[in-house]
Amino acid sequence: MSNTQEEYLHSLKRIKEVEDKVQVEIETHRKSIEDKINSLQKEMEHAIAASKLEGETLVDKSIEESRFNASKEANKIMEEAEKKSQTISIQLDQQTIKKIIDIFLSGM
Repeated sequence: MSNTQEEYLHSLKRIKEVEDKVQVEIETHRKSIEDKINSLQKEMEHAIAASKLEGETLVDKSIEESRFNASKEANKIMEEAEKKSQTISIQLDQQTIKKIIDIFLSGM
């Protein structure tokens, strides 16, 4: 073989070695990127699940607080009504009694 052919073959081998090396680097980088993508996807799924759980907890807490406040307000209204009902006095005169009897009799 001539020197030129040997140089040509040697060049082809070097090109092949470089191609193989680059291919390995590309595969390594691709694998690394895929791993990062999978990791980010898992993190995102966990974050979504945690956010959903936190949202549900906040809704439940808000409902409980609303129930408590509504119950408290209803009790306050009932207490005020009870106090007012104890302080109300009726003075029945003949005219008021006649109106009450007329109302009862009109329903019959």
